[in-house]
Amino acid sequence: MTTFPADDPDKVPFAGILPAAPKPFVLGNGEGEKSLVFDQLFTVLLSADETDDQYGVFTMQGRKGDRIPAHRHLKTHEIFYVVDGEITVWMDDQADYHSRTTLVTGDFAYVPANIVHAFQIQNSTKVFGCGTAGFERFFHAIGQKTEATEPEGVFVPDFSVLRAAGEKYWTQFMPEFQFRD
Repeated sequence: MTTFPADDPDKVPFAGILPAAPKPFVLGNGEGEKSLVFDQLFTVLLSADETDDQYGVFTMQGRKGDRIPAHRHLKTHEIFYVVDGEITVWMDDQADYHSRTTLVTGDFAYVPANIVHAFQIQNSTKVFGCGTAGFERFFHAIGQKTEATEPEGVFVPDFSVLRAAGEKYWTQFMPEFQFRD
């Protein structure tokens, strides 16, 4: 992975929220770098900058909604840990592993790099996520900065923004992919 420079446009609006170096720090409830992506609130709690380019940590909050488009992260391993709520996760390795699992509070899922996946929130849900360093700012690249502590409104990024963010953060959107339900 590559650490993105301090003047990276996906970091600049959030300057000063996280220490941008491996130093001890504490965030209060609802604090972090926050972006609204569609109808979900993503909050970056720890970035590649604070972990010497090892991993990033974020939360995702949302209400019942539509399934997000199928996609895969070419270099990013990702986890889903359900802090509260219910979310369905689809995963497909395009060979012999195909799953559709509804995770509830306390459940965990691991999505290795290159696995096609999608999710759908079933009710008000909060998910703790961790991924390969640098990926956490993908949500800023496609989202709208916010100070909200709960998901409010809807922000739909332009497809050109999704495509550019996908290239930068090694994510391939696959809207035509058909999961085996």
